[in-house]
Amino acid sequence: MDWWPTLGRVQPWHWWVLGALLLILEVAAPGIFFVWLALAAFALGLLVFVLPLPVAVQLLLFAAFSVAAVVLGRRYLARLLPDSPEAERLNQGSHRLVGQTVVVTRAIENGVGRVRVGDGEWRVTGPDTPQGARVLIVAADGATLHVREVSGTWT
Repeated sequence: MDWWPTLGRVQPWHWWVLGALLLILEVAAPGIFFVWLALAAFALGLLVFVLPLPVAVQLLLFAAFSVAAVVLGRRYLARLLPDSPEAERLNQGSHRLVGQTVVVTRAIENGVGRVRVGDGEWRVTGPDTPQGARVLIVAADGATLHVREVSGTWT
């Protein structure tokens, strides 16, 4: 164990280099996680610069700082990016159709039919409705739209 005596000489710049490496890893990896560990390493480097500490204490403090940084960072991001229905539907184009009134092109029978949306047709589910009736899109589930009838028909 020739390396063990060298662990007693951990300097502040060691923590700063670790922080920089973690920031580089953050750029390369998806998500927001390593940035909090990098901040913990930078903070510990600053603390070790001001107050020399034994390696065991430094490692314990890095673990504590890391946990605290991750918890506080997640809370910060939760406030900054609140969960919203729009975020869940970000890449689901069919949800943009909710609220539109469209015309039934194939009668809705046994709860299933088709409607014209723009220059295309979509599968729909809803109450039985004759061809030509107007329906309101109330929800979307993948490529299936859920509708309810609107009074009157297109002429």
